[in-house]
Amino acid sequence: MDRVCRDCGGPVSRQSKGRCKPCQIAYMQSDPEIAERRRAAIKRHCAQPEVKSARALRLRNYLQNMPESDREKRREHGRRQYRDCLSRPDVVAKTLAPEVRRRAGRARTDTVLAWCPPELRETYRELIRRNGLSASDARAALEPSIPGTVAHAKLTIENFNLKQKLRVERQQREAY
Repeated sequence: MDRVCRDCGGPVSRQSKGRCKPCQIAYMQSDPEIAERRRAAIKRHCAQPEVKSARALRLRNYLQNMPESDREKRREHGRRQYRDCLSRPDVVAKTLAPEVRRRAGRARTDTVLAWCPPELRETYRELIRRNGLSASDARAALEPSIPGTVAHAKLTIENFNLKQKLRVERQQREAY
C-alpha cells in the first residue's frame, strides 16, 4: 500500500505521520503554537551553560583560524556598513541624541554594575568618588548589604547570634 502526503499527494515514508517532509515543515512553521514551543525549546537549549561555552569555543577557534579571505570579506562588509549606513547624517544624529546616549549609559551601568542592586548604586558611586575607595574596596563594603551574597549571609548569622547572646544576658540580669 502506497502512502501519500495528505497535503500535496506526494509519497511519504513509513515513519511519516501523514505528510511529506516539506509539507510537515511548512505545517509546523505556519502553526503559531508549534512555532512558539519550538522557539522556547531553542531558547532553553541555548541557555544551557555547556551549550553556551561550546558555541563560544567554536567561534573563538574559527576566529583564530579564519582564512585571510574571510577576514578581508568581514573588513569590507564593515567598511560598506559604515559608508552606506552608519555615516549617514540622520543615523549620526540619532546616535548622538541625548535620550539615546542616556539609554546607552544606563545599559552600560546595568552591565558593569550587574552585581550591585540599583538602590545601592548611588552609595557605591559615593564610596568611590567622595571617600576615594577603590572599586574592589567599595564592593567589599557594600556586599554585606546585598542579599544572596556570602557576606550578607555571614552578617545575618552574626546579627542573629548577637541577638541571642543579648537576649540570654538580659534574661540572666532580670532573673536576679
